[in-house]
Order: sequence, then C-alpha cells, then structure tokens
Amino acid sequence: MATTSPKLDIGALKRLRILCVSETGWFDTATVFDDIRAAGGAQTDQYAIPWPPFGSLHAENAAGFSALLEAEGLDGSVRRLLFDTGWNPDWMDRRFADEGIDRLLQEGKIEALIVSHEHFDHFWGIGSTLKHCPDIPIYLPEGFHPAGLAFIQQQGHTGSVITVPSEQPLVLLPGLALASFPMSTLLQVHGENVLYAKLQNQGLTMITGCGHGGVLNLLDYARRTFAGGEHIHAIYGGLHLSPLEDWDSQRDEIVKALAGYGIARIGCNHCTGRTAVEKMLASGLPVQRGSARNGSQTDLFLGNGDVLDLGQERASNP
Repeated sequence: MATTSPKLDIGALKRLRILCVSETGWFDTATVFDDIRAAGGAQTDQYAIPWPPFGSLHAENAAGFSALLEAEGLDGSVRRLLFDTGWNPDWMDRRFADEGIDRLLQEGKIEALIVSHEHFDHFWGIGSTLKHCPDIPIYLPEGFHPAGLAFIQQQGHTGSVITVPSEQPLVLLPGLALASFPMSTLLQVHGENVLYAKLQNQGLTMITGCGHGGVLNLLDYARRTFAGGEHIHAIYGGLHLSPLEDWDSQRDEIVKALAGYGIARIGCNHCTGRTAVEKMLASGLPVQRGSARNGSQTDLFLGNGDVLDLGQERASNP
C-alpha cells in the first residue's frame, strides 16, 4: 500500500511584519527591455550588460527590489531577515538610509540576507548590504552562476553562503521556511528562493521575489509540503502575471484560480504587472494597495516604505 510522507511542521509565528524597502525594480520598463534587445536578447548573459554597478548604462533607470522581514515568535522574540538587496547601489543606499536598514545592519540586528534569485534588480545591489555588514550569512537558490558567486566575494563578503537545495525546504526559524525552486528565465537566470511563514491561527503566508515558478505552482507546493498549508492567508511580492502588461485568457484563468485559495491579503510588487493587479481588483481579490510614495509610481503595488503587517500582536520597534 502506498504511503504519503508527513507534511513538514515548521512551527508558528505570532506576527510577521513585512516592510517594503524598495518595490521599484526600475522606472521605465521599455528602457530595460530595449537594453536587453540591444545586448542580444533574452538569452544574453546579464553580466554582459553594462548596467550599474558594472557600468553606467541608463543608471537613472535602475532601482531595485528589497524587503525587511520582522518575525515575532510565540515567545515574544523578534528576528529580522533581509529579502533581496536591490540593484542600483546609489538607489539602495538611499532607501536603506530612509528606512533605517543601514543602522540595523551595522548593529547586527538583521541576521541573514536571502536572495530570491540572481536577476539584476534583486541581487546586483548587494554592495549596499555588505558595506554595513560584510559577514552577514547569505542564502542563495540552487543554480547561481559562478559570476554571481564571484561578485559576492568582490563586494567584500566574509560570511557564510548557503545554497538551498531545490524543493528541500530549510526551516530558518520557528514559523519560517525557505524553499528553492528550479526554473530558467530571462538572461540565463536559474532557480528562485521562496519564503513560507506560518502565522498562529491564520495559516501560511508566501513571500516571493518574482514568482517565476508560477504563483499557482508555488501555492500548491505549500499545500502539499507544509502542515497547515491548505490555508493560504497572505501573499507578498511578485506574481509575474503581466510584467510586460500583456494579457490573455490563460492569465484570466490564473486570476480566477487565485480566488479559490481563500487568501485574505495580497500585496504585489512590480513584476506582477499593473494589468494583473487591476484584473485582480476587478475580480474582488483582496489586494492591499500601496501609498505611491518614496519613488513608487502606483498605488497598485505595496510600494517603497509600505508595510504588510500580519498577526495580532505588534513586536517592539527596532
């Protein structure tokens, strides 16, 4: 008789506060993709494109994605993780200063950097993190290029680098797990890390950088893998539905399917696409809008300085 493996119990959090440090991956999508076409197209090695910090090509268009996770355990302890580290170091320096991330790094109050995937707007700003905390542990997805590993060292990293094996989740702390998914996408990037948090009495929250593996696939993975995963309470980050603002019937079906998960709160970033968020809002999905400040261009996304606060109890201030 066939047996099924027991689901992984990752424990629970009392509260999870997600601060959007920077949602603005770039300011003008057409400029980014014109640069990619000029460099040889979608299969170009991203390290060959002279964007910051490797060059000055359209530096004014480069920003980045990053979020601070503040997790309060059932015992009241508070732990912080940085999820992605942006792109343009000048932009990230400003956003880190505005939100106090630089101080938290300097004081050792952020215990690890999780890189969702190797794309420029999530990873190339790593120098803005390492100059404040060079020995911070870094979690990478399986599939990182030698050029990316070398770049981490060139930026002065002295701490440990942990590669997360594909679909073998690591419990980083009680109530928070990290899973790596195999994927191949634009500019020869492979593998993506996704975080899953379990909130006491609320269910799971999924946190993505871009969600290249497909939002429904990533949600179904949670259902199969984690105890309590049948109840998805919230999503934060990239859903990668219409990053170029194109649309078709298949995407309509994804939006319809999302309604079947019983999700209470959805906070999106830029790669979800404005068209996708407008479609989700029109269908009645519980999208949390942002404030469109600090350089954010629309309130359709949770933008720079906005917060998604999950759980009943508030943790102490940093």
